[in-house]
Amino acid sequence: MSTATAPEQKPTPEQKKHRNPWIWVCAVLAVAAAGLLIWALTIQSDLDKTNDDVADLQAQVDKGQDSGSAVVTAAKSLYDDLAQQLGATTEDLEATQNDLDKAKQATADAEQDAAAAKQTADGADDELDKAKAEADQAKAEVVAAESKASVAADCAKAYVSSFGALFEGEGVRAQAPAVREQLQGITADCQAALG
Repeated sequence: MSTATAPEQKPTPEQKKHRNPWIWVCAVLAVAAAGLLIWALTIQSDLDKTNDDVADLQAQVDKGQDSGSAVVTAAKSLYDDLAQQLGATTEDLEATQNDLDKAKQATADAEQDAAAAKQTADGADDELDKAKAEADQAKAEVVAAESKASVAADCAKAYVSSFGALFEGEGVRAQAPAVREQLQGITADCQAALG
């Protein structure tokens, strides 16, 4: 028995064409898968970069908030210090104003006291002038009184001398008219001197 081998069959163009599309489809799918893989890796890289950027921005925001909080705290502290200094300055101003008011009142009181003292001094000057005038008048009256006393003494001596003339000469009766005239003259002179 001889075996006959079947002739090898050559693929027909239909068979070649049949294999060909699957290869192309697989190749296209492989290229598409590779493209999708590259695209996915690129997107993942972009996503990672974006997440890093977001983390950096968040860190900057947190740092800015910390810095902002520090600035706000420093500003509040500065404001509190200024408010305290302003309060102290206001208290100093009020104390100075009170001292000034007291000084003005003391000055006004001193001026009133000075005016009263001046009036008192003027009154004292008036009293002194009045007392001097009274003293001068009293001196003048003393001088006048001394003068009158001197005149009166002279008059008294003249009277005594006239009375003494009564006992001289011829007798009292004979001397009486002359003594009377002398006494009248002495009286007139004394009245004129004392008047």
